[in-house]
Amino acid sequence: MLLTACGSVDEIRSARLEQATEFNQRGQRAFQRGEYQAAATLYEQALQIDVAIENENGIAINTLNLARVNQVLGKTALTQRLLDHLLEDKALRYAPAHLAEAAVQKALLRLQENDTAGATLWADRAAAFCESDCRIVGVIDNVRAGIALRANDADKALQLSERALSANSDVPLERANALRLMASARLMKNEAVAALSLTEEALVIDKSLGLPEKIRQDLLLSAQAHEKLGQAELAAQCRDRAARIAATALK
Repeated sequence: MLLTACGSVDEIRSARLEQATEFNQRGQRAFQRGEYQAAATLYEQALQIDVAIENENGIAINTLNLARVNQVLGKTALTQRLLDHLLEDKALRYAPAHLAEAAVQKALLRLQENDTAGATLWADRAAAFCESDCRIVGVIDNVRAGIALRANDADKALQLSERALSANSDVPLERANALRLMASARLMKNEAVAALSLTEEALVIDKSLGLPEKIRQDLLLSAQAHEKLGQAELAAQCRDRAARIAATALK
């Protein structure tokens, strides 16, 4: 059947955009509940619609969402392919902000594999994609702080994570990440009291967000701080709490 009215074509595209948005929102809710496979399926459905109607913003957003959920699921190779597809696409033009997010995810993957050179390369690319009003500048600083920690440069890590903390004042997740990095830098400098205060602040945020893996990391850092302070019993308690969280296998 031929469509004879432009309005009808617009209505069909609008309906499909609405359907993609609905899948995306359902995926977000599933992700927040820790239902990662369900989230991946929903993001994939949203992406298929976005690809079919060449909705560049939707393609970028749902590719990034798929990459994130597959990273949580431990599917690193698939995560890499998704990010590479976005970054290397020569046919469509994506917003620099989305390319920056893809590049910073690549940097995090490289950092997790202890490839500091690769992480630095992708962090620099993320910064290059970022425009003057880049909303992920604090995320990039956190990645760079993590790179500095791997290089045992506590002072640089502290400087970068403090800058990230300031940039992420309204982003609780990244604020907690910055606090954790600051704590690690303080521990490296044998400043256990300061480190403990930072981990406790991060723990409050991560508990409010309901993020088991982040809570576990906070507790392990607290254990290190207590140990440096000669508080063996408190250190053991923190490790026990962290082990209980790990046993649930929830991310």
